[in-house]
This record gives sequence, structure tokens and C-alpha cells, in this order.
Amino acid sequence: MTYMYLLVGLIPVAILAGIIYIWSKKENEKIEKVVSQLTEEQKNYLLDNQVENFNAKKITWTQRGMISEVKESGNKVKVRVLYYNTVIQNNTLNQICATDLKVDKSEFEKHGLKVGSFVKIFIDMNKFDSNIVFE
Repeated sequence: MTYMYLLVGLIPVAILAGIIYIWSKKENEKIEKVVSQLTEEQKNYLLDNQVENFNAKKITWTQRGMISEVKESGNKVKVRVLYYNTVIQNNTLNQICATDLKVDKSEFEKHGLKVGSFVKIFIDMNKFDSNIVFE
């Protein structure tokens, strides 16, 4: 009887793990496809990521990124930014990664941003949040 409860508890966990694995694999494939289409100059510019203001306690920092995707959504713009990870010690260390964020449409247009624009981004791993730093 105890095994039955254990089995019933493990099935949802296994299903959730499978869904996360499939989603993660698809996201990684999308990033790899975009990265494969970058010029050597763009890749090198990303590799020179210029990490600044790293806070080990809060796990926050700023660095260079490149806009790879833009989708308008009302008065906001959904933006995917590629960046080179030299900070977080995980399976993406020393790889080009992506972060998704939202920007006010007016601010986005005011700075003339578009796919291919390089921007400074603020990343907060504790809150799983990132923003473009407008200077």
C-alpha cells in the first residue's frame, strides 16, 4: 500500500520534469539557431560581455547584450536579449544565453532599438528579472 502512495506521488513529479526538460530543450535549440546566424563580429562583441557591478550576495550584475527578437504587445515591447554568461556557474557557463524582458514601447522607440542593437542589461538572478539599462 505504501508503494502505491509513493507511485502516485512520483508520477506527477516525473510528468512535470519531462515537461520542463522538453521546454528547456526547445528553448536551447531556438537560442542555438539564432547564435548560428550571428556574424563573427557580433559573436566577438557578445564575448566581450563587459560584466560590471557584480554583487555576489544578491547575484546581480550588468553586462552587454544584443537584441535578437522583438514583439510589440500594446504599450510594451517584448524583447529577447542574447548575452554571454561568465557569471552563473551552471550548464550555460561560457555560452551565449538569452533573457526575455519587457520595455515601454516609447522608451524602446526613443532609443532607436531594433533586432541587432547592442544594449546594456541588468540581470537579477534571485528575482529571475532583467532590464535594459538606458543611459
